[in-house]
Amino acid sequence: MSTQKRRDRYTPLEALHRTELIGSLRDYGYTYSEIARTLQISLSKVEKCLGEAATLRAQGLTKAEVAELLRVPYGSLSRMLPAAHSATITARQNQVLDLTSDMRGVQVDLIAAYLDVELSTAYNIVSSLIDKGLLFPLIRVGQGRAWAVPKKEAASPRVGWRTKDWAPSMMWANHDRATAQARIMLVGSDPHRWVSERQLRRRAEEIAAAARDAAEFSSSREPRPGRPHIHDGWVLRKTNGELQWWAVEVELTRKWSTDMDIALQGAMRATQSAPPFRQVTELAGLLYLCRTSSVMDGVTAAVGRLPGDVAAIDIDFETRDLDDDWSAFLARRAERKAAEKAKRDKRIHTSKEAS
Repeated sequence: MSTQKRRDRYTPLEALHRTELIGSLRDYGYTYSEIARTLQISLSKVEKCLGEAATLRAQGLTKAEVAELLRVPYGSLSRMLPAAHSATITARQNQVLDLTSDMRGVQVDLIAAYLDVELSTAYNIVSSLIDKGLLFPLIRVGQGRAWAVPKKEAASPRVGWRTKDWAPSMMWANHDRATAQARIMLVGSDPHRWVSERQLRRRAEEIAAAARDAAEFSSSREPRPGRPHIHDGWVLRKTNGELQWWAVEVELTRKWSTDMDIALQGAMRATQSAPPFRQVTELAGLLYLCRTSSVMDGVTAAVGRLPGDVAAIDIDFETRDLDDDWSAFLARRAERKAAEKAKRDKRIHTSKEAS
């Protein structure tokens, strides 16, 4: 049997699993052109599966920049992206894509809080991104607002690696929401003052892979003894008049003493053992954001049980009530908006009197 006949025999099977093949080759480090040559398909078919060129163009990059990043001929981009010129992404839409990609997904009311816009405006922005095929249709999990979740083709170029599609779960939806609330009330929409759990976990996975270690980790929501701890985030906050990076943990329910000890000790040790990441060279403190005074009491009790080596770690430590802080944050924002409206109304009134 000739080589051509053997290829013809397996062509339908290859077409059936083309997306997986292309994704695997991309993960292995193949360029667009190498994938096209290996599978004997067009660059357009590679782009249809990966969507990286469309996402980069949507972020505002020129065709020349996209061609250079993806290492494809400049002239091929027009065939790969026949409608790229019409897929305009606004600044706010970009912010939503960046946020949802970094956090995996965010509820629409929190997107409104992040952008400091009305809820209806947030829904309009999200709806436009759904129409563009960058977000999944809104996902509802239990009570509360629907979730906006980016498709992997939109999220991957923004986080820096090929992601998998994600959906919020009943088990972790409250924790994911609380973490997003923490980010918004601590740093607003400033992306440079927050490092997400998703980024921290990816970094830990890369380190584990390089060391050929198991990619098994501990966290505040899933304490595991003897495993590297992943914080819920890192935040650049102002303390004592100085900007410092702090680790953040979100605690929504009171844990059994053993689990709380594992989580707290892991979080403390991780402030010292975590490798430098991007602009963060060291962590100066650990912030626990707790739901209810009972949870705060549980954390405080665990602090009193810290073994000597962990208690000796020289970092600042603080516990705060998540819901109280969130309510205060919303109240301050509402007060500011009311003051701004009063100023506008006064200017309009003065203008009418002058006329």
